[in-house]
Amino acid sequence: MSDIKDLLKPRHKYFKRPIIPVLQSVPPEIVMQIPEEKIMSAKERIEEPKAKTVEIQTVYRESEAQTDPFTPEYVIEKENAPEVLTIAHLKYGKGLPASMAEMELIEQMREKRAFDNALPPTSDEACFTLRRKLMEEQEFREWNKREEDIKRIQNERLNLLQSALVEREKETEEKHAQRTEEIRLKKTENKERALAKIQRKRIKVLRKMYKARKNVEIKGKKRDIIEDYANFGSTVYAPITRDGLSLDKKANKYEVQPEALSTYQGLQELNRTLPNRVFENRVSVDKVKFQFKKNLTRKEIAHMAALKKAQATIDVAIEQQEVKDQKDDKDSILKNVKVRPPTPKYTEFTRVDNKEQHELNDRKQRAIILLQRLLRGRAKQNMMFEGKEKRLDLIAELRATEEWKAASDLEEEKVLIENYQERVLDGAAEALQADIISKTLDHLSKELVRFKQERRIASMVRLAEDVRRRREAEESGRRQAEQILRQREDVLYKELMSVHQGSVDSYLQNIITNTIDNTSSLQAYEEAKLKVQTLNNFIDKVEERRNKPEVLIKDLVSSFLIPDVQRKKLQRQLQFEEKKFLEAARKTIQSSVANAGQKLESENVLTYDPRHAN
Repeated sequence: MSDIKDLLKPRHKYFKRPIIPVLQSVPPEIVMQIPEEKIMSAKERIEEPKAKTVEIQTVYRESEAQTDPFTPEYVIEKENAPEVLTIAHLKYGKGLPASMAEMELIEQMREKRAFDNALPPTSDEACFTLRRKLMEEQEFREWNKREEDIKRIQNERLNLLQSALVEREKETEEKHAQRTEEIRLKKTENKERALAKIQRKRIKVLRKMYKARKNVEIKGKKRDIIEDYANFGSTVYAPITRDGLSLDKKANKYEVQPEALSTYQGLQELNRTLPNRVFENRVSVDKVKFQFKKNLTRKEIAHMAALKKAQATIDVAIEQQEVKDQKDDKDSILKNVKVRPPTPKYTEFTRVDNKEQHELNDRKQRAIILLQRLLRGRAKQNMMFEGKEKRLDLIAELRATEEWKAASDLEEEKVLIENYQERVLDGAAEALQADIISKTLDHLSKELVRFKQERRIASMVRLAEDVRRRREAEESGRRQAEQILRQREDVLYKELMSVHQGSVDSYLQNIITNTIDNTSSLQAYEEAKLKVQTLNNFIDKVEERRNKPEVLIKDLVSSFLIPDVQRKKLQRQLQFEEKKFLEAARKTIQSSVANAGQKLESENVLTYDPRHAN
């Protein structure tokens, strides 16, 4: 027993384990390492083929190239006027070969020649009036036709421009999408490389930690009794069960439970007997609070002071940044207030070729300049009036000087006053005159510069308008020629495609017809064969079922005997109905005959009288 007790005494030591920062059941080089073959780049590498097809441009002339055809010289007879000469201006590449547009133009020329030939002569006034009216109507029709052609050409240009813009937008979007995809692939590749690098570094660090963990030496820590008793959360005040037996584990055995306090009535009785001062708390929590101070070393004290200083510096910087942010917010709010700019005015400069119109514009311009001068002069007058109002004290002083002059009797005083007055007047006049002259000259110089700039800008605008109109005319002609060429190419392409499409359709039609015939005949043969097999079996079964004696007798009875019985039954029913009506008619006739006989007998009895008979 003593040996067992000796063994049980240090038993609590076997329940402790060393505390290590990280514990892993398996080494990290087995679990956490990622195989290198799984780390793949986001951008796949495409192997180039060994053979490539490259387009080249030859220096040989194509056989389909067409040169301008040669037109020989010709001689026209006096009486003949061939129609072909009316389209002599058409050349190869400029109207030839003829398209629908050229055909419509030839038809219009024919109609115009027919109309000119059909016009009445100018022999008399009526014919001249009719000729003029017809020519005006023809001119209006030509103008309407020309306007329709212009609108059609403009619409075609707008459609081409719109399609070109759409294609440009599509190309831009495709380029942007391609650029975005390239950037995404590049970023993904960089991310994969960075993750692989981090993973390799992580594995390296974990291996070092694993090797260092193997060499960890478990060093015991000496117990600090003063620290344990100063800390109310230590094992002295709250022992751990795994460290050994706790003294407060069986405290409930020693707890006193009076029977008087086990019921509610007993608690109420205790509450009534206790004085009120027992329920009042007179303990101050602030006095009870205290903190154990630990003796710090000189190095720890310096470290704590540096921390407090750094925290104070950070707090001051944060407050300054908040104040600055608030100020910046106010400034940004004031800066973001948008003021409506002055409405720009557009001055349209037109080229004036008429001399009278030019003179009229000059007179208007001079009148405008005169009106501006009058307005500026009025503004100067108002400025002078404001200056006079501001210098009323000086004027009053000058007036007082005049009064002194009138009141003074001495010549010297009069002379001094006059000199002083002249100097004051001269100084004031010179000051005002210099100010007004300087401002006027400055304004006139600015107006002269502005007028020169306006004239220069107007000439530049006119020149730019001329250049723009010339370029627009050239561009419209070039676009019209390109449009005609494109239309001709479209017609040729459509005709070529229609021929190819017709040949392909005929070839496919023959193939499809033959295939359909073969397939339909084969399918009909298969269906007929299947139908014959199915119907033969069904018909044989039906015939076998109907050839039985019971079925034959049943059919004979249902087809011959039963209809005969039903027919006889119907005849009997008809005879009974007819007999019933005949019997009723017979009884009615007999009753009517009997009544008639009785009436006759009664009449005979009334007419016979024995008295008359005697």
